[in-house]
Amino acid sequence: MTVPVTSSGNAGRGDNRKAVVLSAAVLMLVLLVSITVRIRLLAAPFERDEGEHATMAQTVLSGHAPWQLAYNMKLPGTDAAYAVILALFGQTATAVRLGLLLLNIATIFLIARLGKDLFGTAGGNVAGGAYGVLTFSQNVFGTIAHSTHFVAFFASLAVLLLWRSDFRAGRVFVAGVVFGMAFLMKQPGIAFAFFGAVWLIWRWRDRRTTATEGLRVIALFFGGVLLPYASLCLLLWKAGVFGRFWFWTVTLARAYAGQLSLSTQIQYFQLNFPRVVGPNIFLWMLALLGIATTCWNPATRRGGFLTGALLAFSFLAVCAGGVFNPHYFIMMFPALALACGAWAAALGQGASVPGKSTSGNSFADVALVVMFGFACLYSVYEQRDYLFSMTPLEFSRNTYGLNPFPEAEQVGEYIRLHSEPQARVAVLGSEAEIYFYSDRQPATGYLFTYGLMETHQYAAPSQDEMIDEILRSRPEYIVYVGVPASWLQRPGSAQTIFYWFADYVPRHYDVVGAVDLVHGEPTRYIWGSEAASHQPASPAYLTVYRRR
Repeated sequence: MTVPVTSSGNAGRGDNRKAVVLSAAVLMLVLLVSITVRIRLLAAPFERDEGEHATMAQTVLSGHAPWQLAYNMKLPGTDAAYAVILALFGQTATAVRLGLLLLNIATIFLIARLGKDLFGTAGGNVAGGAYGVLTFSQNVFGTIAHSTHFVAFFASLAVLLLWRSDFRAGRVFVAGVVFGMAFLMKQPGIAFAFFGAVWLIWRWRDRRTTATEGLRVIALFFGGVLLPYASLCLLLWKAGVFGRFWFWTVTLARAYAGQLSLSTQIQYFQLNFPRVVGPNIFLWMLALLGIATTCWNPATRRGGFLTGALLAFSFLAVCAGGVFNPHYFIMMFPALALACGAWAAALGQGASVPGKSTSGNSFADVALVVMFGFACLYSVYEQRDYLFSMTPLEFSRNTYGLNPFPEAEQVGEYIRLHSEPQARVAVLGSEAEIYFYSDRQPATGYLFTYGLMETHQYAAPSQDEMIDEILRSRPEYIVYVGVPASWLQRPGSAQTIFYWFADYVPRHYDVVGAVDLVHGEPTRYIWGSEAASHQPASPAYLTVYRRR
């Protein structure tokens, strides 16, 4: 079985039939496990990032421009993707997870297609399977619809388009537009566009194109990259929210990213990276071997260069902000998965000589796929409880501890049932999912209170602005989140909002709900008049207030 000749691929490389069939079987099994766990956990409650994106999407679907009712430091591409998913499948957490399932399947096949172009059919199957295993893993919150999944999808599509563009101006422009879409999903996605530029410059040198033609293609590429962002800025300017958009996504985001010292960033990396590798350690090892071995094999050298460069630039995307949250590493997984495909191709007999087919009985090709299968099997075995037995509630508790994600759903439902559709709600804490579940407009644009606890120059004024917005909106309900992880106070955090809350809320609001989260015990919900006299039995609690 021979890969068709492409203008930019490794022409005519032979594929071992047994290795192709076996690798396809592994890929299908990975898809089966991925789909199974994602369907079983569709109903898991939103976590914070999902709640933020879903609330932003909900405000857009209600006819408001982004940053009109709710604010976000991230670019709005993921919010727009959420809005499309909610419009298609309904405004539920299950709908978002279904959208993620479809997105993940699409990304797996994109990577398998790119891997086939780079390393042959078996290498492509290995790459697709590796991405599937890496992205369904609990250690990176793989079943949660973080923006990094959307970045990975658009980055993978853009790289495939760029590889196949053959330095043609129109195709390069389209690839640039898709790289620009990766940037809109989340700011660190811009690193992939820089990868695209480096690859084009290398291709320019390799093809010995004239300076005029080369500059024209590069200019068109950057024009494509900038087009989505420029269009967004124009739309937000027309909507009258450009100033706020710029403050949140540029000024405030820059202040947030500049807080951490290099030593602190290194500590975050040392803390989170072992967790990221976790049950997928053998896949990481295969990927690193793939990068190392592609250099000396003529059949895989060009694809290996692309994969190595993509891995380097995707790591830069992970480094943005210096926090190294586990799900940030999802942006590296397309490159890691391709590196696994490179490993299978570079060491296999089927890739030893470009342009020549090989025997269908190569033991090396089959053995490499078997080794890859065992690496996947190890990952599945290490996560067997999560993959096959945890309920959605057990998954939430096991993954996030006493964060109030299941409780937010109950609180939001209570508010929805006990208020009119036009009622406003304020959440003091970083639980934007309560807005989404209640289907009520936020009384303040501050969906997260993390930023209020930071030490940069904008933190204290932000507390004053949030208080002023709540006072002007006079929300019918205020929910106070007494969970440390919802605030992340630090030494030096301004306390203005807590003093205001302690003085203002008891004078104007009655307690109508109390929620206690106790480790190892079912959550306690107290509603109505009994809640007024309830004292929290745990340092993790929520209190629901209603205006008198």
